[in-house]
Amino acid sequence: MTATGSTEVFGTENAPPPWVLVPWPGAMVAVAAVGIMVVASIAAWPEMAVEVVTREAGGRHGESVANRGVTAAAMPAVLLGLTVLLSVVLRADHELLKRTPVGLDRSPERARRMFSWTLMGLSVVLVALHLGLLSLHTGTAFPLEQAVAAAVGILLACLGVATPLVAPGGRVTGRLERFRAAQSKLYRGAGGFLVIAGIATAVVAAFEPGVAMMVAVASVAVAFLAVALTAFRASRKSPE
Repeated sequence: MTATGSTEVFGTENAPPPWVLVPWPGAMVAVAAVGIMVVASIAAWPEMAVEVVTREAGGRHGESVANRGVTAAAMPAVLLGLTVLLSVVLRADHELLKRTPVGLDRSPERARRMFSWTLMGLSVVLVALHLGLLSLHTGTAFPLEQAVAAAVGILLACLGVATPLVAPGGRVTGRLERFRAAQSKLYRGAGGFLVIAGIATAVVAAFEPGVAMMVAVASVAVAFLAVALTAFRASRKSPE
């Protein structure tokens, strides 16, 4: 009896909080990225100017100034906040939708993997942005535009891997069910398209970062618009 009671207490104490569903391994990548940013901030701190002007005064706006303390801490804090937020959102999404028709047959594990890939891509973008912001304070030559555009390409590729996991589940009927079923088949193709577009974005970023960003935005719009329009057309067809 004592052993059983101890086991129950041990299991309860070690169970994850009911309001958290951590998107591993994306969270591990995020923590590693935070570590990289913290180390970079510490290394750059002695050389960082106390303040830098990020935008000159003009027209109706005043001068914009960035403090080195804010610059050193902002991106790591943002990434940690995103990791915590996504963990809470995952749990809330599961708890709120699991008893609805939309939530039936939805796998929390698929959602976890989707958020994990998204967090990996965001980690790369924030590291690139952080290093670029540090360079503004130190005066070090850093290809900020190219680095961020290439990081966006990596994010896009990660989103492409995650896209098939976005395919809606649930149990609905009629036209809505045909729309849902059609989307499920199309998301895999859209994901592959985004992976290719992400690689292309990262390559183009080395030469034309502005063009690379336009490629990324256009690719996302084309992929999901194609899915929506094709699924809508399929939903209008009468079932055989």
